[in-house]
Amino acid sequence: MQNCQPKPFVFVLMPFTTVFDDVYKVAIKPACYDAGAYCERVDEQYFDGSILDRIYNQITKADFVVADMTGKNPNVFYETGYSHALGKRVILLTRRLKIFHLI
Repeated sequence: MQNCQPKPFVFVLMPFTTVFDDVYKVAIKPACYDAGAYCERVDEQYFDGSILDRIYNQITKADFVVADMTGKNPNVFYETGYSHALGKRVILLTRRLKIFHLI
C-alpha cells in the first residue's frame, strides 16, 4: 500500500528576479524533491487577491521555509521574521557570507 501522507510543503522566499532562478531551479527545488517534499515560490502560484496575503498564507501552511538572504532584500528579511514569529523551521541561504567586525 502506498503512503497516503501529504508531502511536506517547503515555501521559498527570495527576490523575484531571474538572478535567483538557477539557485531555485537547480538547487533548492531538486533538493526538496529528493527529500520527498513539495516546494514552491509565490511567483509560481495562481491566486486572487493580495500577494502579501498569499505570502502570509503560504508561510502559515509551510512545513519548512527556505529564505535566500543574498542581497539583503528587505521583503525577504521581513517574511523570514514573520516565519520565525510563527515558529516555522527556517533554512537561511546566502551566496556569500560577509563577516562584520565590531570595534
